[in-house]
Amino acid sequence: MSTQKLPSPPKDLQAVVFDLDGVIFDSLPANIAFYNHILEHLGREPVAEQYAKIIHREAMHGSLEALLGRGDDFDRAIAYWRTMDSAPFFKLLRLYPGARETIVSLRERWRTAVATNRTATAHSSLAHFQLLELFDVVANPDSAGEAKPHPAMMQQVLTHFGLEPEQVVYVGDSTTDEGLCQATGVRLVAFGNPELSAWAHLDDLRDLPGLLGLE
Repeated sequence: MSTQKLPSPPKDLQAVVFDLDGVIFDSLPANIAFYNHILEHLGREPVAEQYAKIIHREAMHGSLEALLGRGDDFDRAIAYWRTMDSAPFFKLLRLYPGARETIVSLRERWRTAVATNRTATAHSSLAHFQLLELFDVVANPDSAGEAKPHPAMMQQVLTHFGLEPEQVVYVGDSTTDEGLCQATGVRLVAFGNPELSAWAHLDDLRDLPGLLGLE
């Protein structure tokens, strides 16, 4: 956990919301392999690693636009993506230490949700790790109509729970997560990224229950 002074736990916390990529699981190798597969299918050079920061934080359309620009190849990539099987790339995903135990612990007291820019594989990647049943709602660009940092995804979660922003914390690791929280007034717990403006910072998910006041 960061050595900075820790904030007091929220007084009326009702739900904890998580990003997926870079928070619950380390997905960078899987994402690079996934996008390189699409590039190679189009006859392009597999250069996804050079765009690692973008494909880590952006939804599918934003990532492909960064890799390909707008045009015929972008359209072909979207069409191919809609038909391809993403499951083989799940073997490259790795849960962060303590992820499952932390979520189980939090659910003893609060509701839990996901808000992710991952689209078609948001539910199936969680199911791969047998984590899907640990979340009351999984919001993504498909369900909310917009990708982060647009506030629609968090608004979906707040509406689902019937909660106000001050009753929720969001655990994220990127500037899109920072923007989402700034747009909605939800407290951000920044995971593994000290450069984000956040209510609190964490380097280990196992510190999250204590940060939130769970004994």
